Amino acid sequence: MNLKNLFNKRNEIANGHFNEFRSKVGLADEGDEYIFSKRETICNACPLKNGNSCDTQRWIDPLTLEVSKMPKDGFIRGCGCRLSAKQKSKYSSCPAGFWGGEFEV
Repeated sequence: MNLKNLFNKRNEIANGHFNEFRSKVGLADEGDEYIFSKRETICNACPLKNGNSCDTQRWIDPLTLEVSKMPKDGFIRGCGCRLSAKQKSKYSSCPAGFWGGEFEV
């Protein structure tokens, strides 16, 4: 991973945790919260969700929703992120393409 990508990942993580905090203390924007709740609903229905994380030990075919315990062509590996923060990052997206980009202009 190059330095620019590392910096962007750091911003993603910080934004998610900041928005998670704002949500907990009642300072979140209603429009943002609506999108964050839609993301949470999508993740809750995903077979890769394991507790509050996206399971790195499983892969999913985003078209068929088939799950595998091994890598396969066209399958995407679970990201391993703490979902309650990632769902609230305006800069993050699901690696399987189930959500993301809602805040892009």
